[in-house]
Amino acid sequence: MNFIRLVLIVFLAIMASCAPSKKQEITLQNPLPVEFGDPYILRASSGKFYMYGTTEGLLGFKTYSSDDLVNWKEEGTVYEGATPESWTVDCFWAPEVYERNGKYYLWYSANWKHNPTNEGENFRIGVAVADNPTGPFKEISDGPVFDPGYPIIDANVYFDDENGKAYLYYSRCCYKHPVESEVADWAKQQGWFDEIEESWI
Repeated sequence: MNFIRLVLIVFLAIMASCAPSKKQEITLQNPLPVEFGDPYILRASSGKFYMYGTTEGLLGFKTYSSDDLVNWKEEGTVYEGATPESWTVDCFWAPEVYERNGKYYLWYSANWKHNPTNEGENFRIGVAVADNPTGPFKEISDGPVFDPGYPIIDANVYFDDENGKAYLYYSRCCYKHPVESEVADWAKQQGWFDEIEESWI
């Protein structure tokens, strides 16, 4: 009888431990209470998430941090451009931050001060570095990464760790070179655009 009672107690204890616990409800909110476009999220080696983006009216970039991608905390400005020593003027767009070898690299687009032909769009790609994902990020040179001779935006870097190379991808922002395609012709017929920039189609 004691043996049966012992088996019954063990069985009930096992069943009680397997009972589902009370569900925790998570409330998600969309859109996020974040004030920028072109968002980019870095998951740092610490496990924390950092979101960077284009902020209207800001001559630089700020970031938000999160432990769970649900609750975000504003961390403030992480990069300031358009300073006297900077190569940049305005239009700070599409930042992306990469963590490499204990440093954080901020890639971004901005209008270049050097504009001898007074172009309407003079975007180039720059890079700044910091010891922390919250900055402060400092430009690594007194000019853009390179000058292809036409405006470029939206830097994206791919690191191929097998061969030790990094590849920079970007969009050509060509307001002087409209696209010629069936889609562009159709959009013109709809009255949406007079010309369509190459990087958007």
